[in-house]
Amino acid sequence: MASRLTHRLTSVLLMAVAVLVAVAGIVLVSGQAAIVITHGVSMNPVYHQGDLVMVTRAPSYSVGEIAAYNLPDEDEVALHRITDGNAENGFIFKGDNNQSVDPLRPRGDELVGRAVLHIPQGGLWLKTLTSPPVLGVLAFALLTGGSAAAATRRRRKKRRLAVSRHTTTPAAPSLTFGGLPSSLRVSVGIGSALAILGVVLGVPAWSGPLDERGASQIKNDQRMDFSYTADVGQSAAYDGTTANSPDPVFRKVADTVDVHFTYFGERGTVNVTADLSTPAGWRSSVPLTGPDAFTESDYNGTVTLDLKALEAKAQAASAVTGTPAGPLSITVTPQITTAGGALFRPGLKLNLTPLQLTLNDGTTGLSVAGSSTTDQPVTTQRMLGLNGMTISAAVARFISAVLLLAALAVLVVVLVFARRAAPADEAAAIRRRYAALLVRVHPMPAPHGRPVIDVTTFPTLAKLAERYGLLVLHWSRSGVETFVVQDENITYRYRAGSEHVPAEPEPVMQAQP
Repeated sequence: MASRLTHRLTSVLLMAVAVLVAVAGIVLVSGQAAIVITHGVSMNPVYHQGDLVMVTRAPSYSVGEIAAYNLPDEDEVALHRITDGNAENGFIFKGDNNQSVDPLRPRGDELVGRAVLHIPQGGLWLKTLTSPPVLGVLAFALLTGGSAAAATRRRRKKRRLAVSRHTTTPAAPSLTFGGLPSSLRVSVGIGSALAILGVVLGVPAWSGPLDERGASQIKNDQRMDFSYTADVGQSAAYDGTTANSPDPVFRKVADTVDVHFTYFGERGTVNVTADLSTPAGWRSSVPLTGPDAFTESDYNGTVTLDLKALEAKAQAASAVTGTPAGPLSITVTPQITTAGGALFRPGLKLNLTPLQLTLNDGTTGLSVAGSSTTDQPVTTQRMLGLNGMTISAAVARFISAVLLLAALAVLVVVLVFARRAAPADEAAAIRRRYAALLVRVHPMPAPHGRPVIDVTTFPTLAKLAERYGLLVLHWSRSGVETFVVQDENITYRYRAGSEHVPAEPEPVMQAQP
């Protein structure tokens, strides 16, 4: 009866799991949902490497939502935030940790779906659980679990020559793990294992905080593009009225030059100076503008160079020092101080003579690239090491809670079914548990002159039978179950339901004191 109930319960649980797996599989296969395992740092700090994100199709998408779209010619998707656009003309995506927007503009019907579920480090666990070694172990466990649950072993002890006449043991409970069916004993073992795993994983997970504070080095890519223009009027020197970089500016037609610069990188402040120098070693710095704060990832600025004034400053220094005043080198330097404290000092190098202003490094000097690394305080998830793997404390807490709840559920179910399957009286419990030792016989009196010892519990009688290598004789009369082990000279007896022994004396002899 217990075995059938246990198998029925197992079938129901397996069916429930199968239904859930089937529903999830149908949803995933139908394309209404997808599982995304993140990699890279483009969405930090929202998502981290190895997180699991479920995305589902939606009738509409809005700016600010995180959504996924397929990358062309690649078996991957991009999971970024919608920053602008619409479903008809295409959405503009950008990673929270990226400096620039994505080059693709997918329309609404081309999106895989928007993020609805986030499991930190869940992708690492999914990859581990679906790896070939783990799947092989699970398959082996499923194939061998049923036969192992039904296997039993019996051991008999060698017969000994002597035993005490006065033997007593504590009363046994009516329900013990040893008396459970093999399938329920396996369930108890599984529940105990789940509880142990839950405690082992839960103690370090719950004994500390979920997050830790630290510093993270962030690399910022920066670039400065330069250009200059000068109003030269109508003359034979130029085809138009404006001189543009990288052409020289002839001073007979223009002595004022506008320098334009465009910055791409982290937001911050900018101030511009003109650094002057001569071959003789004289140096001076002339402030042009700033400081000016900007909050976007790019900044456009313009400064004006008065060539006569700069030349006059160099000549005044030459008059004092006696060194030559030219040729004069002019470096226009916009200094960027980022919000993270990093400095970026690109320069546009120009040469000034009495005849012209020229670009020192040619067209290569019109664009300057660089990068900076800053330490930024960050809050990261506390990680736990587990057999060479690392998981976050939040995931460990969740898994430990699931394990403990599963263990509690298994043990409660085992207790319920064990109580239902337990026999209604002690004699039935003895017959079920010790069936291999019992031999049913007709009621029989003890041989005359043989001492009879009444033991207080049946397990004591069973131990005596195993010790002597004997079977337990069993009969029932007047509602009293009698169990007897007969040694060469002594009869050991236990009565189940002995409180209902009839008043008439039993035709056996009692042990003498």
